[in-house]
Amino acid sequence: MEMSTGICPAQPQPLWGVREIFGEHLQESELLPTSPSLSPFLMRSPFFRMPSWLETGLSEMRLEKDKFSVNLDVKHFSPEELKVKVLGDMIEIHGKHEERQDEHGFIAREFSRKYRIPADVDPLTITSSLSLDGVLTVSAPRKQSDVPERSIPITREEKPAIAGSQRK
Repeated sequence: MEMSTGICPAQPQPLWGVREIFGEHLQESELLPTSPSLSPFLMRSPFFRMPSWLETGLSEMRLEKDKFSVNLDVKHFSPEELKVKVLGDMIEIHGKHEERQDEHGFIAREFSRKYRIPADVDPLTITSSLSLDGVLTVSAPRKQSDVPERSIPITREEKPAIAGSQRK
């Protein structure tokens, strides 16, 4: 039986389209066989591998004990092409660059991402930085609770909580 490889997304169309938007290239391992009889089995196979770009974490939001952070891969944008702003309880990140030439022709890119700010984060403390490898980090400290931890004793009731039930 002959099997050919086609440009068939391993994930539903919306996720696969991200690769096209940001001008990334598909790896051979990210292509599925086009044989209709094999494709359903591959999707369920424990050996089926997720596309490598999903493993890298294009966007990652973390809520740690003392810090809230968002890491976003923006390697195709310069700092001047990025905007980070707070709108109410949301952080909005917008990136846009006009058409320019790359090794495959001309490309223009634009994206917008929104993240809800946790209730225990003061929007005035949010900062952002761009690493050398193109990862934008937006972060803020979480407010520490002033209430100390304490044990709460359990008391016994003499009557049932649900009417008509009797414990034997």
